[in-house]
Amino acid sequence: MKKLIIALSVALVALSSCRSLKEEWDPVFTFGANEPAAEKLFSEADLKDLGFPGTFTSIKDLKAMYKDGGVAIKTNTWIKGQVISSDVNGNIYRELYIQDETGGIDVKIGKSSLYSEFTLGQWVYVNCSNLTLGAYNGMPQLGLEADSTSTNEYETSYIDVQAIINEHVFKGAKADPVAPVAVDEAQLKAAISAGYTGELWGKLVTIKGLLYGKKIFALVYPNPNMPHKSGNPENRVFLSDSGTWGIDTWALTKNTYIDILLNTNAWDSAQVGSGNKRYCTITKSPNDCKGDMPESVLKTFGSDAGMPYKQIMIKYATANYVSHYFRIGKTDVQVRTSGYARFADQKLDSRLRDGSSTCDITGILSIYNGAAQFTLVDDPSVSVTVH
Repeated sequence: MKKLIIALSVALVALSSCRSLKEEWDPVFTFGANEPAAEKLFSEADLKDLGFPGTFTSIKDLKAMYKDGGVAIKTNTWIKGQVISSDVNGNIYRELYIQDETGGIDVKIGKSSLYSEFTLGQWVYVNCSNLTLGAYNGMPQLGLEADSTSTNEYETSYIDVQAIINEHVFKGAKADPVAPVAVDEAQLKAAISAGYTGELWGKLVTIKGLLYGKKIFALVYPNPNMPHKSGNPENRVFLSDSGTWGIDTWALTKNTYIDILLNTNAWDSAQVGSGNKRYCTITKSPNDCKGDMPESVLKTFGSDAGMPYKQIMIKYATANYVSHYFRIGKTDVQVRTSGYARFADQKLDSRLRDGSSTCDITGILSIYNGAAQFTLVDDPSVSVTVH
């Protein structure tokens, strides 16, 4: 009897082992019990049950509602557009750009990995009621009312609660990606003159024949944990007065920022300050270049006040945006790239840097303080064609 029990036990163990092995390597069939629900894609007919008035407002007409300081949309207003942005490369973050035939707009959906939810070309319907139409340095944005933590430069805040997103943003049918619109200098200048309502802002465009301007704009904060707005010049360093400051990549990852630039003397002549308020070069400490720097400001640096700014910048280093200047005719176009983009450390083509070639650039066009600015959606090897 004991032998029979032992034999049965061994058989059960063997069966269990085989089943474990089978479950580890073979597909598990659940017969639909745990399958996710199919994604709901709305048609325009479906929207009627959600309060859709029956007609869409064009993005151009939506922008026309804007007033300085932002405007809360109280009417039953809906827009539709196709998705032209993707955050898969990391150069667009917590934003979704859509466009119709009249223009484009930035919808501030405060989520990452939006590329996994919205495909390029997909139709999106937005219920604008109780959202806020605002601007960031002139660029049209649609979001929630600016919250109490926002500064005056932000007229909207992110729509980052899923329940609220579900009330305002509805996925429509998937379609082919939008083809970029070819834009020449005259059209670009007209959009700049129009300002906020310029029809090109927020659209996917291609500008041909751009020449690299051999100039960059970059703003870094020695200690990004301290106040660093325009009213805090003691914690701002501009790299925009002239030249490229040794930057030959599209942006600056943390490692590039430290190893290639701060650990060399490439930036030693860079000045701490903002606008007309300049204190000293980054080789000096806050204590050494205090000048008319208030004592209260020096105290905010704490034990760092005796360190050279350069060392403070290394201590609190982060990735940084960089804008490279290009030009079509006499009109400047900045190409702005995030230090967190997958292609941040990719170098600009040497033919662009030495001025021997021009290029065509495709991306989302925006306005920033009265100037045209590109955001690349794809890797530069796709978005920038050198001739």
